[in-house]
Amino acid sequence: MNPNSNLNMRINSKEHSMRANEAFPSKYLKSSDVKERPRVAVISHLAKEKIGKGPDAEEKWVLYFEDCKPLVLNRTNWDALEEAFGDSDDWPGHKAKIKAARTQFQGKPTDGIRLGAIVPKPALKDELNDEVPDDFGKKAV
Repeated sequence: MNPNSNLNMRINSKEHSMRANEAFPSKYLKSSDVKERPRVAVISHLAKEKIGKGPDAEEKWVLYFEDCKPLVLNRTNWDALEEAFGDSDDWPGHKAKIKAARTQFQGKPTDGIRLGAIVPKPALKDELNDEVPDDFGKKAV
């Protein structure tokens, strides 16, 4: 037996080590995609799609973003966006923070995704004043 064969096997296995989400990428966002670092994304559009395969496939709402994978929406995330931005027709163009959060699924704790609406701050009263002052352009004496 070649004494280097064991070394080669160890080196080759390290070249192929990866996490499950790297080995089996998903079309949709998963909590592992945002677990280490939340992200901010701009909402592109909302679409109803068949999720799953075969007889288990269900029609669900999917939220698309301009710069990352889409998210299959649940009621909690829908309600958060609706409360912040109103009707779903008004969501495109708005920003949302996407983060991982502990939640319950079928009575068991698990990681899930939560959306936080990023609502622009209203302009200050002085910033809304479009009037030109009477002394505009006059030199001070």
